[in-house]
Amino acid sequence: MNQKKYSFHTYEELVTIVDVIKDSKDYKSASGVLMQLYNPKIDADDEAIVDYINANCSNACLIGLTCANIADEEFDIKDNPIELNITYFKKTRLIEYDFDLNIATGFVAGRMINEALQDIDDAKCMLTCYSCGSAVIHSFASEFSHHKLPMFGAKAGRSIRALNTAKAYGKRAGDNKIVSVIFAGTDLHIFMDNCLGFKEIGVEMVVTKTEGDNIIAEIDHRPATEVYSKYLKVSPGKYFVENVCEFPMIFHRRDCVIARVPSAYGEDNSIHFTSDVVKGEKLRLSYGSADNLLDTISESVRGIKNFNPEAVFLFECGNRVRFLKEKASSETASYRILYPEVSVAVGYAEIYESASGSGGVLNSALVAVGLKEDPDAEDEFRPGVTYIDDTQIQEDERDYIPFVDRILNFLERTSIELDSMNRELGKIAYTDQLTRIYNRWELENKVNEILSECNEGGNRASIIFMDIDHFKHVNDTYGHDVGDMVLRASVDIIRDNLEAQHVFGRWGGEEFIYVLPDTGIDEAVEFAENLRKQIQDNCFVTVQHITMSFGVTQNIAGDTLETFVKRADDGLYKAKEGGRNRVVRN
Repeated sequence: MNQKKYSFHTYEELVTIVDVIKDSKDYKSASGVLMQLYNPKIDADDEAIVDYINANCSNACLIGLTCANIADEEFDIKDNPIELNITYFKKTRLIEYDFDLNIATGFVAGRMINEALQDIDDAKCMLTCYSCGSAVIHSFASEFSHHKLPMFGAKAGRSIRALNTAKAYGKRAGDNKIVSVIFAGTDLHIFMDNCLGFKEIGVEMVVTKTEGDNIIAEIDHRPATEVYSKYLKVSPGKYFVENVCEFPMIFHRRDCVIARVPSAYGEDNSIHFTSDVVKGEKLRLSYGSADNLLDTISESVRGIKNFNPEAVFLFECGNRVRFLKEKASSETASYRILYPEVSVAVGYAEIYESASGSGGVLNSALVAVGLKEDPDAEDEFRPGVTYIDDTQIQEDERDYIPFVDRILNFLERTSIELDSMNRELGKIAYTDQLTRIYNRWELENKVNEILSECNEGGNRASIIFMDIDHFKHVNDTYGHDVGDMVLRASVDIIRDNLEAQHVFGRWGGEEFIYVLPDTGIDEAVEFAENLRKQIQDNCFVTVQHITMSFGVTQNIAGDTLETFVKRADDGLYKAKEGGRNRVVRN
């Protein structure tokens, strides 16, 4: 494998470069030729450039995009040259796909990739560039995600001032398309880093309402923009995006740290993003410093150096460039010292999908990819690059620590301590202190959530209301200490049957509720009968044997917490009236 970088400003310069490429031995002998075209200019003739390369380099796969240029005017990149980066493979095959989304949908494009992968046994990874919306690329990737094919790439960007059209490059240049190249070969191996460097601060919040795939309408049941007005004193206005870009929202998704930076806001105080957001996900705000981000890059460079690749590709977020300002070039320069021919794409979003399925579409990150054709190599994926924090030693040696460094360290440490305290307070808030299961308050919340999903989606759920038989006799005969022991021991037996989606808690006294989502009443009755037998057959210390009675019901359309629990309670009452130690469906 061999990588070569070219740059040009004019069409005439491109013609000369293409002639050099076509006449090279590498081009003529390669098993596959990858051409990456990354364009920061606002006045280039995209169509003419793409058409010329494709017409004269028919043996190559062309892929690329217009670059995101959202930095301050002082750091505008519109005068930078266009980059044409070539990777010549010796053994790897390249299969190119160009989807015009004015003709096909993201779903159809994803299905076509899925069908192709079924016939490509040695598919190793995929590069994707796109100029469509977040919902489309999400639909596209979902259709073949089960193949666990590593994917990297970026979303096309544009100039924040010139507002030129964002385009992806493939067989043609287009403003609504997906271009992918599948790399296939048993000797090919890959290294992938997700470099972020922003640190989480403040309280944890929840996305409580979304619109479509890329709009957060509410956070903690409040208009989304209130997060920024509350914590940063930034209200919606002309410079809203500029004022919040340094504080990305951080999510943890599939073992990967993912940032989201607003691209706009709505009149309803919603927040718009260039990548997908999910209702129910938890988030925190974050802050960054140039040193933090560059330290993360240094760790990435160390990792990729150990991998020793033959080609290196970087996909950097425009917001990261805007944040770093004059230090932005230091990021890519760190890689160029070791790999002078590295390719660099600056986009609106970065793709990091590992072989395990972790990752997704990112913001404010830099994705570093290394490739080499070596049968003895091993793949390496790092969904969240971290670095050894030796700043304490460095700071102790300094006579003066800048105020910003001190206040940011204060915020970070305070956030860590608050997080720890909140976890402990959370346990107290929702846990019954005696039995260590959900208390009634939290049970009501959980049951309401399950019923809401049932009523909205037509799902089913069953509830078991259970009660220890003759528990007053236990307390009166053996004392409350023994009664507490019986309660804890009974809970332990039931908890051994608890599955991840189940909900179990103490309703009050010796009464307990167990909820089984996505479960019909027949299965719930069988489950309750199994619990009854386990309790009956257990030998308790001091009291020897106890029994429990059970009432079981399934949800019906329009159920509320009160009606749902009442039917199960009525079943429990019938079980008591019928002689106890039995299960009654109602």
